[in-house]
Amino acid sequence: MPISASFLDVKFLLLLILLGVSRWIWPSRHFVLFGALGSAAVVGFTAPKTFVVITVISLGFLFPLHRLACWARERHTPRWFSDNVIPVGIGLLVSILVLTKAHRHFTLPFLGGDRISAELISAVGFSYFIFRAINFLYIQSLLRLKESNPFGLLFYALFPATLTSGPIQKYQDFRLQLASPAPLTGPLLASVGYRLTRGYFRKVVVAFVLNEWVTRLLAIEAPTAWVSASIVLLLYLYFYFDFAGYSDIAIAVGLLLGIKVPENFRKPFTATTISEFWRNWHISLVDWFRDHVFIPLGGMRGTRFHAGSIALLIMVLCGLWHGFTWSFLIWGTWHGIALWVEAVSGTKPIPPALRHGPRYWWRIAWTNTRVALACILFLPDTQAILRTLGGFARFN
Repeated sequence: MPISASFLDVKFLLLLILLGVSRWIWPSRHFVLFGALGSAAVVGFTAPKTFVVITVISLGFLFPLHRLACWARERHTPRWFSDNVIPVGIGLLVSILVLTKAHRHFTLPFLGGDRISAELISAVGFSYFIFRAINFLYIQSLLRLKESNPFGLLFYALFPATLTSGPIQKYQDFRLQLASPAPLTGPLLASVGYRLTRGYFRKVVVAFVLNEWVTRLLAIEAPTAWVSASIVLLLYLYFYFDFAGYSDIAIAVGLLLGIKVPENFRKPFTATTISEFWRNWHISLVDWFRDHVFIPLGGMRGTRFHAGSIALLIMVLCGLWHGFTWSFLIWGTWHGIALWVEAVSGTKPIPPALRHGPRYWWRIAWTNTRVALACILFLPDTQAILRTLGGFARFN
């Protein structure tokens, strides 16, 4: 059986553990080289096509573009040139992401053929890599970084702990840890063991059981309102335990490799507004859109209407990022409208001191109900979505 770049593949996990433990014998002063070569070896062995795609873009495009931007600043080239090197690079990355997303779901005449389709789809975690690549370029416009060699970038791009599904780590946070990686101490190994255990329990046990229940309920040809409500609730819980479990494993593996990976969840079920919910669910993705879309478009400086409109745009983009389908477009619009209404009306989360009583629990229920209902749009086909929605009209 071939090995795959998945935490559910025992061989892949053992390779990562072996790589982490080998830090004991590798000189700490060469940690960046260790991380780059080790990540390249693990990803190259488990997902060779992914390794080739990410390495070519990193070494053949990102690093040369970084050096070009540094050269333009130091040589005082015309401002129109130095100011547009990074934006043009980011634009190309966005174009690549859009083309790969569109080609996976729609037919593009100039990208036809099964071979090209298979090659593009085979790149594990490509969307997350593009987001990291955009962050690497974007930070150049804020900080005058100058990398003397590409090993730090290659380590960041191929970092196996977050390769497939994040969390999306900022390049500057990652870079700061390269000089002082987390040491392999007893407390660190205990933390790694705890996060691995919790992560696998959530993902392999709890999420598996929830998925089985959802599958059985979806098989009912004429669901009632109670069946549809059960599907919504179980699907909502499944998404949480599956992704939160994965994030736990990614954080544990990251610590083992010497890098602290950002948290992706922070008690989202206790949110009292949709905006608070998205600050606590898939945190790294929301932070990415805030830093790269919301703030550059002036969301922090404009009116409530302006901020709400940008939030609506971001959620539509987030939906399309999941896939170019009508269901994901509706999902993004659903959440975007909720954020727009909260922004325009000035709705705020309930302060910690007032988090008790009927009003608090009603706000929690109202927030989670709206988020959970949108989970229906992640069902595998349109018939399943319509059948589940239709069930809410049957009470017998």
